[in-house]
Amino acid sequence: MESIFFFFISLTLFFTNSLFSESQNDIGERLIHTTKFSYWIDPNSSIPVESVLQIGEFKEIKDHFVNFGFLKGTLWLRLNPKNFPDPSKYPLLLIKAHNIDSVELFHKNDGNRYIVSKSGHIQPVFQREIPHRNFVFRIGHEKETILIAIHSEISLQFSLIFTNQRNLQREDYITQWVYGLFFGSIGIIILYNLAIAFFVRDRNYFYYIGYVLFFGLGQLSLLGFWSYFFVPDSYFWKRIGIPFFFSVCLFFFVLFTSNFLKLKVRIPKMARCFQVLGFFSLLNAVISLFGGISEASIGVTWLSLLICVSLLGVLIWGIYKRLRSFYYFAVAFVLLLLTCIVYGLLKFGILPSNAFLEEMLFPIASLADITLFAFALADRIQLLRQEKDLALAQVTSLRKERKISRDILMQSLPKTIPDVKNLQMQIYIQPMKDVGGDFYEYFSPNPYELGIVLCDVSGHGIPASLISAMGKVAFTTQKDNISSPKQVLEGMNRVLYGNCNPQYVTASYVYLNTSTKVWRFGRAGHPSAYLQRASGEIIKVHPKGKIIGVFPEIQIEETTHRVEPKDRILILSDGVLECFHPDGTMYGEAGLIEFLRANREIPNHLFKIKLIQDLESFSKTEIKDWDDDLTFIFLELV
Repeated sequence: MESIFFFFISLTLFFTNSLFSESQNDIGERLIHTTKFSYWIDPNSSIPVESVLQIGEFKEIKDHFVNFGFLKGTLWLRLNPKNFPDPSKYPLLLIKAHNIDSVELFHKNDGNRYIVSKSGHIQPVFQREIPHRNFVFRIGHEKETILIAIHSEISLQFSLIFTNQRNLQREDYITQWVYGLFFGSIGIIILYNLAIAFFVRDRNYFYYIGYVLFFGLGQLSLLGFWSYFFVPDSYFWKRIGIPFFFSVCLFFFVLFTSNFLKLKVRIPKMARCFQVLGFFSLLNAVISLFGGISEASIGVTWLSLLICVSLLGVLIWGIYKRLRSFYYFAVAFVLLLLTCIVYGLLKFGILPSNAFLEEMLFPIASLADITLFAFALADRIQLLRQEKDLALAQVTSLRKERKISRDILMQSLPKTIPDVKNLQMQIYIQPMKDVGGDFYEYFSPNPYELGIVLCDVSGHGIPASLISAMGKVAFTTQKDNISSPKQVLEGMNRVLYGNCNPQYVTASYVYLNTSTKVWRFGRAGHPSAYLQRASGEIIKVHPKGKIIGVFPEIQIEETTHRVEPKDRILILSDGVLECFHPDGTMYGEAGLIEFLRANREIPNHLFKIKLIQDLESFSKTEIKDWDDDLTFIFLELV
């Protein structure tokens, strides 16, 4: 991309002297004759050609490339016979301008009536006397004054050149090569960045492509190629090309700038300002579509200046804050700002113009500008890639740590199920993806007694696993109180208090004596337990109790039930109840009770499998992919 740009610049500089220099009047086979004409402005376009010479107060033109800015009315040009060049050497009059609505050349040839030749946008290209992207007339052996009437709704700059067919073709050949390189470079930039845009899915690229595309179309209009090659017969599209394409170009530029520099996050007020400028850019495009060509052309100039001034303040702020993304943008912007200011001053007639500035100012500056913006995008993608690689490395490292922590937690869980007479037991624990906060521990001092605690640590990850380890230690300190859920849970709270902040622990504790048939249950902020009798009756057991680790002292209520053979006890973590269907419905207590009733007769060893299947069926998701821990303990007396 850079090589194309510098090659283009080299060619441009090489051909500049031959194409655009105006230091001499007679350049080979072309004669710049602008200053030999005089002009008069009919502000109301009301004077007929027959009366122009009598009424018009013609003034001298002092510049070889004349600039009338946004001109209302009709501009009349006059060339006296004494200033006619040799018609055998210079038979063609070239009006070097690309965007004139109407050009009419009036002359008399051995008669009293004026003969008119028409050109301009209003005349289809291939119906003109000589089809060309500029406006060319064939001049014969006129013996009387030539009059030219020009009307344009956009800024009017032009030069008047006498030339011949061979020179015209030579210059066209050279300029088409130069501009072919320019527009070819823009096409390559668009296709290249379009491929990247679909690959990286970054909206900045799409905004940038819109900006470059409509800028290229605007340049095609400005240089006359749009009307000559694309819409030779459409007066409408030839007229609106410049204001419409450049208005849409400014809209995409505003989007690109605001999004690329993250103004909504960094400078919200300026982001809103750019939204307003973008809105007015689109409005300006709509005005051009509805025929307000002059108004839309002036609007493009003012919007360009306002956007540049606003962006200047943004870039000064960004450079002051040392934000890297602003640097490439600042370099590109300085070039764009200078170009827009010069071009605006040219269009308003404040600065004297010439063919080089008119034709080459924007192409050279814009290609450099577009290239620098491409570098800025590439730099941004590189930064994003580096950030992504760093984040990926951090995630990989964190996953390794979490896996180690998970392995430690799983290894710390009891390796065997308690062997208690007259009791069958099923235990299931599935931590959240990497590391969970659920754990259980038990103590069985003899073949008939069992104390088992199920805990859930708030949060997940390594902190939860560390508190789980502390919870297991806290439980081992309460073995002497195995028969009292109240004493076990209150004792664990005293050990963990002050060591959990900002997290906490919920717990359920079950004491069961299969000899005396006594079951005691206590809970500390944990879900209820469920006792299902042999008859099928389900009792929800829900004693009072606060969470562990937050308060210095807690009061735990315990409840005692006598149990008989075939009675079943289920304690669980909230992961079971907080299972969600894709439509947002929660499994909840209603779903669990329905499951218990429907599966009262299934063997104990199948209970775990059936409950997991029911939860997966309800959630439409495999247990291993859940975002919460899932733990339950199922006891059945035999």
